[in-house]
Amino acid sequence: MVVDFGCGGGIDVILAAQLVGSGGKVVGLDFAAQMIERAKTAITKAGLQDSGIELIVANLGDSQLPSNFSDVVISNCVINLCPDKDAVYEDAYRILKPGGHIAISDVILIDDIAPQLRSRFQTTWAGCLGGAILDEDYWQVVLKAGFVEIQVISQHTLTPEELTAMASCPGSEFTPSPSSKDLSSVQGKVSSIKFTAYKPD
Repeated sequence: MVVDFGCGGGIDVILAAQLVGSGGKVVGLDFAAQMIERAKTAITKAGLQDSGIELIVANLGDSQLPSNFSDVVISNCVINLCPDKDAVYEDAYRILKPGGHIAISDVILIDDIAPQLRSRFQTTWAGCLGGAILDEDYWQVVLKAGFVEIQVISQHTLTPEELTAMASCPGSEFTPSPSSKDLSSVQGKVSSIKFTAYKPD
């Protein structure tokens, strides 16, 4: 059983369904009903409508899924968008079976930014910079939830081009791009990470 926190348009749900095969199940959660509809369309186009994928509109900090439900929780660049990251990781921990693990891709700060600059990014919270927090604070959130054996698979400081794209995610039609001055101020301070961590047996 795989649960995708913030499944968006369904790309990772489809990949997970292909990996688990006919004997597995995948649940995709997203707080936006329109993203769930997009995911349903993508799943149908992929020919996986009968594969046991379940899509649910849900608050990622209170998914309402049963405890000890999933073997793996995945999330791709979504938790940084959640104001209450503690609640998200606590719920991921709760729904995992003992010995289960998370596999997360996210955006963090590797250096602090000025409070007024942070406030400007937060006015467009959907842009991935709005909710990014310092790496040391991020790891404390994961550890506080109860996870152990954090292993960073990869970490990459975003280039100026990547920063621009990330700051206006999921697209300029939804999220206005910050000013070039603000983006210059955070160059070298924003990183993408991929990591795993486990719920103890």
